[in-house]
Amino acid sequence: MSTGDKVEAYFRDLSGQPAIIAGQLRDVFTTNWPELVVKPAWGFPCWFGNERIMSIIAHSDRCNVQLWSGARLAGDFPHRIEGTGKSLRHVKVRHPSEIDAELTDIVTQAIRLDAESPQRVR
Repeated sequence: MSTGDKVEAYFRDLSGQPAIIAGQLRDVFTTNWPELVVKPAWGFPCWFGNERIMSIIAHSDRCNVQLWSGARLAGDFPHRIEGTGKSLRHVKVRHPSEIDAELTDIVTQAIRLDAESPQRVR
């Protein structure tokens, strides 16, 4: 199965609210940042610039936008970026209405960080 097929299969296999949210997140990422490459990483669709920037991970009631340099952004968005990882943090998206201008700003900042000082992912 090709990389593209694996990404397509991930989205195709989702159902319910997480499928709706993941599809909308994917549309936003693809529309706003077409220069990024999407491929599977650890079983989830992941968008790459210089390094991994973000992933969409579906849960039973929501999707998380995993931010590989989220710890560097958490102070600027303390009410949206969650987690305690050394580098990796996430934004929980429980409803399509949470795919908003602030989330777009968070992702834009993550892409900027990747361009200026990529977070090396092992």
